[in-house]
Amino acid sequence: MRDIKVSCGIWFLGATSDRFVRAGYRPDKTIRERFELAASIEGVQGLEMHYPTEVTDDTYKDLKQLADDLGMEIVQFCPHLWVDPKYKFGQFTNPDPAIRQSALDLAKRTTDIAQYMEAHIMVYWPAQDGYDYPFQIDHRRALDWLVENLAAWCDHNPEQKIAVEYKAWEPRSRILLPTIGHVMTIVNEINRPNLGVNIDVGHAFMMKENLAESFSLACRYGKLFHTHWNDNWKLFDDDVIVGTVNLWETLEALFWLDEWGYDGWFGLDLFPYREDPADAVRESIRNLQFGYELLDRVPREAWYEVFRSADAAKIAQLQRQILGG
Repeated sequence: MRDIKVSCGIWFLGATSDRFVRAGYRPDKTIRERFELAASIEGVQGLEMHYPTEVTDDTYKDLKQLADDLGMEIVQFCPHLWVDPKYKFGQFTNPDPAIRQSALDLAKRTTDIAQYMEAHIMVYWPAQDGYDYPFQIDHRRALDWLVENLAAWCDHNPEQKIAVEYKAWEPRSRILLPTIGHVMTIVNEINRPNLGVNIDVGHAFMMKENLAESFSLACRYGKLFHTHWNDNWKLFDDDVIVGTVNLWETLEALFWLDEWGYDGWFGLDLFPYREDPADAVRESIRNLQFGYELLDRVPREAWYEVFRSADAAKIAQLQRQILGG
């Protein structure tokens, strides 16, 4: 069985609401209970969370101690900017300079706590940095502000890794930096050693990206700092169990992560509305490990030969071999 490092977001371990059932489909859990639940799932070694909602100024020291007691590492720790209505017209790109500064201040404060939590990675998701109508934002200045604030955040603590997570829409109709190409352009422009990319596979699927290609672009520049795993129908961020919809794309992604020597974390960013979250986590871990088992059914040299020949018929044969045909 392939040994992979798995971290679990605590945000989906309690009640998960949608716009129709706002109370969620199951009873909520305290943050402490979510830590304990994650630690009870075989294969989960790390936790992911947000400040100042799930972790606060009053609780972060106790929660760090709890994580240590449970044998859990803090993998992702990020500023929860998009849930505050103050940032409804932008976080780092808000037209109000005072609000932009507020977002940067929160990011810096989160960094200070992340250092105490010994977090491996911080993630910036520009969820509210976008627009809903044509002519709603100044595209020239918005990118200036985004670059300026990301650079300032990186410089606050050059030892702390920060990764930009891209997504095309939701909560805004259009979010800035919607694809791997957009993000890599900005990351390479800012050119800080501690700034990279977090690829959420579901967000990539929404833009019809091929995961293997997206991972390879980030790895080419040494900028794949983190990964988030789930699945969807390429129409919306469904966040269902890993590998249940887009099997071949997921397998090819795992293949190329292995080829690039990725040794980072496999973060689970799921949203099991109706399913038991522990079951969703378990099955996602099993599917990731099983994915590598499936890939091992075909010798690597057979794939290398396909790359040299581009033989589609041979690809079909190897795919049947993967499935036991």
